[in-house]
Amino acid sequence: MIRTSLRTRLGALAVALLLSACAVPQIYHEQLQQLDKGMDQAEVAARLRIAPNAVYHPQADGRQFAIYRYLMNNGVQVNPYLVAFENGKLVYWGYLDEFRRQPDAALSKAAGAVSEAVLPVAPR
Repeated sequence: MIRTSLRTRLGALAVALLLSACAVPQIYHEQLQQLDKGMDQAEVAARLRIAPNAVYHPQADGRQFAIYRYLMNNGVQVNPYLVAFENGKLVYWGYLDEFRRQPDAALSKAAGAVSEAVLPVAPR
């Protein structure tokens, strides 16, 4: 009896978490095919069809960036996804780990500067 009750509660919690993730505006991989380097910020927002859920303005090596945070639904889960602009033009987009591996050191530093705000805090 207790085991069934716990299983029922866990199942209800899982469903609630899935539904709450669906309630937040999200982008999908298909939308990324619409993006090209050099696009301006308004055009990117129009092609993605939603506004970012956060915008950051980090500086690195004397360069100013605007980094837009979206939530990417990959079909299994929802993860933070970044779109970066310099001088109002699209320069890079991807997951935080992809920003860390790309060759532009200043852009990697800028993404690193916002990483704590971008990633959810793990419970202790």
